[in-house]
Amino acid sequence: MQKYTLKTLSYQRKFAVNYPQELNPEQLEVVMSGNGPILVIAGAGSGKTRTITYRVARLIESGINPSRILLVTFTNKAAKEMLHRVELLINLNIKKLWGGTFHHIANRILRRQAHVLGYDNSFSILDQQDSKELLNTCIADLGFKTKERRFPQGDVLQDIISLSVNTQKKMDDVIVERYPFFYELTDEIEKVALHYQRRKRKGAMMDFDDLLLNWLTLLSDHPNVREYYSQKFQYILVDEYQDTNRIQSDIIDLLSQEHQNVMVVGDDSQSIYSFRGANFANIIEFPKRYPHVRIYKLETNYRSVPEILELANASIINNQYQFQKNLRAVRERSLQPILVPFNDVMQQASFVAQRILELRDEGRSLNEMAVLYRAHYHSMELQMELTRRGIPFEVRSGLRFFEQSHIKDIISYLKVIVNPFDELAWKRISKLLPKIGNATAHRICNILFSSGCPLKS
Repeated sequence: MQKYTLKTLSYQRKFAVNYPQELNPEQLEVVMSGNGPILVIAGAGSGKTRTITYRVARLIESGINPSRILLVTFTNKAAKEMLHRVELLINLNIKKLWGGTFHHIANRILRRQAHVLGYDNSFSILDQQDSKELLNTCIADLGFKTKERRFPQGDVLQDIISLSVNTQKKMDDVIVERYPFFYELTDEIEKVALHYQRRKRKGAMMDFDDLLLNWLTLLSDHPNVREYYSQKFQYILVDEYQDTNRIQSDIIDLLSQEHQNVMVVGDDSQSIYSFRGANFANIIEFPKRYPHVRIYKLETNYRSVPEILELANASIINNQYQFQKNLRAVRERSLQPILVPFNDVMQQASFVAQRILELRDEGRSLNEMAVLYRAHYHSMELQMELTRRGIPFEVRSGLRFFEQSHIKDIISYLKVIVNPFDELAWKRISKLLPKIGNATAHRICNILFSSGCPLKS
């Protein structure tokens, strides 16, 4: 009998992207890294977005189903741009990949699982203005006068409650640390917060913080739900990890329990959202929570000139809690930055205005000048000084599309169709009628809700 031998098939997967050619060595090492927890310390201007995009492309080209990848970004726009770039790179439709902000992903999951927590899956979402209005309603319900004893209004209560949720601290601790001038009103504030929670629950409504808190509750208190999503998301990537809060960090830890293939990307030197409850300790302590983590650093900077980076490196070198890094510039040397100390904000504003006028006299156009500041309120003195000196300026800020009044009016009609118990939407619709103010709108809603389902009324 003749012996027949099967030949071993030599198969090599073909990739659409030439990764070594399109990435620098630091980026390539991240993109080609294997399984397990990964921490990427991405310095400013180091190609962080490019690295994440190519990492996603590599996973998909390696055979990972897009539906098993979770990409969490700081904005939904960032997620869309990254995923669009991935599609262009590998010429594949990856719409099944889960991408977006923590709140976006939370909403998707809660639309499927909210019933587990006792909510209807068609719950309404309160934006910041909605939340403020409901809190003011709660204040009125309890008979507290905001003009007496300096009782905080809805927007301030909103900040207090949100900070308590996102830092997972007791409300009285938050008040002592951040709002000590309201300490004597702690009991009343807690009553408003409790009433606010009850009103939201009764009206099948969640604010942005509820989305995160309820998502965390789903994962922590319901093992079957946690196991399903932990199994589903084989690879998890988190952008801007230095700006996550405790809830978000706990969510990622629970989601990654099954596969442990979690890659977090961020820069501990760029954490700027502590006022919202962000905790840069999440990125600092990541190696403690994931002992087998591999740490990569992106230190090649494509954005700034060497003089800027030298100043930045010198400014942070003595930080006690950080991952040591030394940003290197690709660009050629340029002008030396100037540091100018001031006695107060008025002197600072005067200096900036004076330099603007001097540059204009040298022939520079005002359109070529910009003033950057960390927070909008820092610009108040400067705006006054520019006005006094007759310097025209434009402040680049404004409302988002869905926060504009006329857009919210239209959405209110859609909200009551999906969730007839959305009290705030009914009030907004009522106030669109002629000669209907807050008091009358409140009475109309009481009549509508007294008979059960408002739509049947």
